[in-house]
Amino acid sequence: MLDLWYLFLAFLIPGILGYGGGPASIPLIEHEVVKNYEFLTTTEFGEILALGNALPGPIATKLAGYIGYHVAGTPGAIVALIATIVPSLVAMILLLGLIMKFKDSPK
Repeated sequence: MLDLWYLFLAFLIPGILGYGGGPASIPLIEHEVVKNYEFLTTTEFGEILALGNALPGPIATKLAGYIGYHVAGTPGAIVALIATIVPSLVAMILLLGLIMKFKDSPK
């Protein structure tokens, strides 16, 4: 259970701070996963990153899914993916609320 919480934090922090998309988040994810929580070694992370770059789609979610599964199985993959997606989802909902507030403004 503690691994799931650490996975959530390891992917939530890069999700919040990783301005610029997946490629900008890669060093943040590496720092959390390799140095802070020691889920992987640097070599293992490099191999996972190479595999993730070979597949189509967003890199941050591919890394989150694989690393989460590696650490805690299917629940780990789900938690890591949710932690990766939640910051963007919350920001979009807040911005949509702001847009809806000013939708009738003449400016």
